[in-house]
Order: sequence, then C-alpha cells, then structure tokens
Amino acid sequence: MFTLTVTDRHGVVYCGYIRKLMPLECWRLQGFTDEQFNKVKATGMSDAQLYKQAGNAVTTNVIEALAKYILDIEKENTNG
Repeated sequence: MFTLTVTDRHGVVYCGYIRKLMPLECWRLQGFTDEQFNKVKATGMSDAQLYKQAGNAVTTNVIEALAKYILDIEKENTNG
C-alpha cells in the first residue's frame, strides 16, 4: 500500500509508481458514462472542478447494491 499526500489525493500504483487518476477515471468510478463526462468537459470546466464533481457524486451503483441487499433481508424476515 502507499500513502498519498494532501496535494496528490487521486493516485493508483502503476509499474511501481503512483500515478494520478485522470478526471475521466474518477467519473467512471462513480458510475458515470464517458458520454456524460465528455458533455461536461466540453463546457470548458477545469480538471479541478471535474475532480470536485466526481468526489461529490453519490455512487449510484453502490446505493443500488445496498438497496437490493436490504430488500433481500426484508424478504427473508417476512418469509421466515
């Protein structure tokens, strides 16, 4: 594992080095499509703002998985 500094919070290990994630990669991790990212990028928004938007997004894939899990538990409790 590695530690990222305050000035570089978005990184992955690549060939033994820490590589900063690109804004598109951050958006993908949040479940956005490339088309959605490209529309926002086309407005001329800075990378700093793109990182902020990705960081402030709710990861809908995770929320959906949690909701399904909760529903499964409720079904078990109702049936048993």
